[in-house]
Amino acid sequence: MIGPVPGIEVGDEYQFKAELNIIGLHFNMRGGIDYMEEGNMKLATSIVSSEGSGYTDSCGSDVMFYCGEGGHKGVKVIKDQKLVAGNLALANSMERKTQVRVIRGKERSDHRGKDFVYDGLYMVDKYWTEKGPHGNIMYKFKLSRIAGQPSCDFFKRLV
Repeated sequence: MIGPVPGIEVGDEYQFKAELNIIGLHFNMRGGIDYMEEGNMKLATSIVSSEGSGYTDSCGSDVMFYCGEGGHKGVKVIKDQKLVAGNLALANSMERKTQVRVIRGKERSDHRGKDFVYDGLYMVDKYWTEKGPHGNIMYKFKLSRIAGQPSCDFFKRLV
């Protein structure tokens, strides 16, 4: 579903991506962008923004720059990203002005996986393509946090 998940609060923490699936925050176990189809249009429901894995996401307190999906296998670049699947869903979410749930992931200090924190609802403001660090074309998305939500100091929580 698009929007908030009943019973889930900003700042809720999870140790495994599988937990995100079980509680209904993010169903795509392998990818960072989850989406649904409404009619014949894909719309993003959630994203998991994580450090590492060859992607270059950057996050402030209310604005996030998110790298689209595809073109990677682990950290190895295979090809240019395309405006399909999750990338298309994020672009459509901008057009339709639908909310996207954001979950932030950070490598654990013991290097045994990632911790995840639900950061709330965001809107996709714009998207564009740019050359990635390995010369491939990457989609970038600017998302802004919807005002009025409780704050979540992501980096303090996971230090």
